[in-house]
Amino acid sequence: MNRRTLLIANPAAAVGRMARRWASLLADLEARNLKADHAVTQGPGHAISLAREASRSYDVIAAVGGDGTVNEVASGILLAGEAKTALAIIPFGTGNDAAQLLGLRSLEDAIRALVLGTTRTIDAIEIRCHEAGAELTRYALLYAAVGFAGELLKCTTPTVKWLFGPRYCYSVGFFRALIGFVSPTMQVRCDDREFRGRMFLVSAGNAEVVGAGTMRLSPGAKVDDGKLNVNVVEDLGRLETARWFPKVLKGLHTTHPKVRYFQAKSLTIECEALMDVQMDGELFGHTPATFQVRPGALRVIAGDDRIE
Repeated sequence: MNRRTLLIANPAAAVGRMARRWASLLADLEARNLKADHAVTQGPGHAISLAREASRSYDVIAAVGGDGTVNEVASGILLAGEAKTALAIIPFGTGNDAAQLLGLRSLEDAIRALVLGTTRTIDAIEIRCHEAGAELTRYALLYAAVGFAGELLKCTTPTVKWLFGPRYCYSVGFFRALIGFVSPTMQVRCDDREFRGRMFLVSAGNAEVVGAGTMRLSPGAKVDDGKLNVNVVEDLGRLETARWFPKVLKGLHTTHPKVRYFQAKSLTIECEALMDVQMDGELFGHTPATFQVRPGALRVIAGDDRIE
């Protein structure tokens, strides 16, 4: 089958190391007789507009980069409303959690999957939040969160990623962020539940593992079950948070008495002070925000392994 394919590449992926791999990728695809057009992003948000426009003309759009690039390309496809267009991933980023989720554990896996073109459908998280007084819509594949997750991301700088690598950079960012973070007051509504008070973190998970495969934030989450796995974490204090951090790595944090963990189809978060929204490792917009599952919203090109 002759599929029109577009590669959308982020030159800043993996702290700028992607450029060294780009020529090799194009040569490999040509050797396998896979013809693809390509475009390079010029800054944050550019991949969304590129993918949104390209969805009218291409059967497959491949995000070449990390989870942030995947998030933008997926958002562009979904905002275009073109159900026929499939998302592919070439994992050139720091975390590559979305690629791992789809059974793409190496560059070779990703190229082979792109050549074979086997597709599946997965859920997406529709995120409605605000920026400069306007309501905006975006989509996430892995998770969306308000609270400490945004501060952690700010403290996991490109320098931290470069020095500590994907295995340890988010742990370093965690403890850097913990020093100055103050839990905001939130009102959270999830289906028929409501929570009020100072909250350390509220997250909606579509996938089990985040943070370059290091944090089991949403244990048991399935990307194709039509549900979100929700964490509502009350203020713990710095020492208690630090003590429980190792349990997040194993997905055992849900046993803490100040953690509420359950499934829902949507949740709305309001804060006394505006708080950043974090999605798939990127900051976008601020509260008030609504996260809602969109079952089977996106076609993806997956590896041989079953999607968990």
